[in-house]
Amino acid sequence: MSVPTPHELDQLVDLCGDLLCLCRGSRIAWINRAGADLLGHAAADLIGRPFTDLLHEDHRTRLRKGLDPLADPSCGAPLMLRAADGAWHTMRLSGRDLGDGAFAIAACALSGSIPAVDSLVRSVHRLEERTRELSRIARRNDLSAQVFQTASEGIMVLDSDLRITTVNPAFTQITGWLPSEVIGRKPPQLTQDGMDHQAGLLMYDTARTSGRWQGEQWNVRRDGERYAERVGISTIHDEEGELRQYVVVFSDITQRKLDEERIRKQANYDALTTLPNRALFLDRLAMAVSQGERNGQMVGLMFIDLDGFKLVNDTLGHDMGDLLLQEAGRRLSGCIRSGDTVARLGGDEFTILMPNLGTYQNAPLVAGRVLESLKKPFDLAGKEAFVSGSIGITVFPDDAGDAATMLKNADAAMYRAKELGKANFQFYTADMNAAVEERLAIKNGLLRAIELDELALHFQPKQDLNTGAITGVEALLRWNAADLGVVSPAKFIPVMEESGLMGRIGEWAIDAACRQYRSWTDRSMMAPRIAINLSVRQLRAPGFVEMVERILHRCGIGPEALEFEITEGMVAKDTKNAVALLNRLSDMGIRLSMDDFGTGTSSLSVIRIFPVDSIKIDRAFIADLGTDPDSAAITRTIISMGHSLRRRIIAEGVETKDQLDALRDMGCDEIQGYVLAPPLPAAELERVLMTLGNGQPPDSP
Repeated sequence: MSVPTPHELDQLVDLCGDLLCLCRGSRIAWINRAGADLLGHAAADLIGRPFTDLLHEDHRTRLRKGLDPLADPSCGAPLMLRAADGAWHTMRLSGRDLGDGAFAIAACALSGSIPAVDSLVRSVHRLEERTRELSRIARRNDLSAQVFQTASEGIMVLDSDLRITTVNPAFTQITGWLPSEVIGRKPPQLTQDGMDHQAGLLMYDTARTSGRWQGEQWNVRRDGERYAERVGISTIHDEEGELRQYVVVFSDITQRKLDEERIRKQANYDALTTLPNRALFLDRLAMAVSQGERNGQMVGLMFIDLDGFKLVNDTLGHDMGDLLLQEAGRRLSGCIRSGDTVARLGGDEFTILMPNLGTYQNAPLVAGRVLESLKKPFDLAGKEAFVSGSIGITVFPDDAGDAATMLKNADAAMYRAKELGKANFQFYTADMNAAVEERLAIKNGLLRAIELDELALHFQPKQDLNTGAITGVEALLRWNAADLGVVSPAKFIPVMEESGLMGRIGEWAIDAACRQYRSWTDRSMMAPRIAINLSVRQLRAPGFVEMVERILHRCGIGPEALEFEITEGMVAKDTKNAVALLNRLSDMGIRLSMDDFGTGTSSLSVIRIFPVDSIKIDRAFIADLGTDPDSAAITRTIISMGHSLRRRIIAEGVETKDQLDALRDMGCDEIQGYVLAPPLPAAELERVLMTLGNGQPPDSP
């Protein structure tokens, strides 16, 4: 391997990205050009100055007795050097005592930039090795040669014909090419056809004409592995100005590039599903709208919410919920067209962006494929789960003129799909805007409803058809909002469930019911048992039973005051845990009732194994009792079946005398509905109870 000439070595020392200096008696005797440029001084101005003059006053105490502490590796911690303009550079310093009063110092900038060589050197490795080499340099008076040999950056010198004349050890370490394999030849990048070859020629051509080239590129090692490198090329001319050589300094930045790519993915892709996240989706949506406006193209957007996901998450656990979301993402990705984008906005919400929709007819085709794919069972680590999808569709430019409005409209259309029974898709219509605004106002209002004392319980009585006795009351939540007025439960309860407020407000309702029961007993009034509807989120919440016990104890009442109404859909899945939980409540003395019976898919098995005391026939059957023979047959069957299982039967939603008479003839035990009384505030209920509580069955003579 040929050795660089003294002129070449002088060039390499000045190209080095480090501050290198030699001190005698703690004063600077020599400093390289890169170090002087970094500090904003001419090298001659620094010669003779104490090196400690350059240090921040906080660091000078370390070196008050001389520079020897820099020879200790532990002293290489970051120190600050002051530049001519007053700026401070944080640097890592290393030193070596060379004997005869000479001391070598090497410094590497950890922040800021190196004006003279920022284009060539970005990071410096192996500081200890360089410091050791500086010691040998001083002893042999061959500083330039040692820098060339020990630099962590790859260095190669080319002649004017772009043939390699010299390479350093780091060149081999980075590229894998031995000196004997490249000396006398052009760099491997210039001997291969393709884009890398053309880019390489352009680099050297730019350096030839302008004197320097800098940049980042991908190259190939000897074994074929691609790597990223930071490259700086400088030219050397002779005294007549003729180009003699190219000096190339490069460093391996592959890991930095990989880190940048990882950070980019973290910022733009969902970690769970690997789909584009909200940020990347919004960027692509805005771009699609902009392109659609320029090209006169339609842009389609679907907003997809997974129906039933929360139930899976609550019953099977978050791990299973994550598996479901991952599989849902894969299924959605298999439904789209080329050029479309599936993204996960968060939770169980997904979007599909169709930048070039073409015609309206294309959106239903994709939506249909999505619905079919989601209907199939999800195998979650051996456990089977079912969900469906509610899809809202909006189109640019007909429905919206910008990306934000498109997303808002698609969200509104999705909620319309939910209202129409779920597992379907709906196009956006203008009147949905009002519904979206109302839903947002309801959600925001619910967040502060308890603090503002806007919630209340109304009570609807239940009566024994045989004795006329009041058997209890059902507590129904009511909300009179300061900003919205009286809000229908049909509007705010779904929002309460979707926004995760059911647990907090549900606990308030249990506490309010118990306080009302205690109020009745304190006044020596007839205190009917209070039935409260439970949601699956409440039932699955950790510590639910303990919470109920605390409320009963705080109010000073017994468990006979309460009855919990559950639906069969709440307990049909995760049966083992549901049975255990309900048994705990039943063992406490709290009565349990199966609400909306007859509308589920597992009525017989559920009622057989769950410790419920009564069954409530869904109001849908009662409403058609006098007009639909099937409803009458189902009602009669439920009553007969319930009695055979030793359960009391309650009919809810009874509104007419004809319905009441029919239920009595069928042997129904209790009724609830407007034929007795509507849901009433506690004060009004007390007056009704005095009327109904005379021991007479309804409408009896």
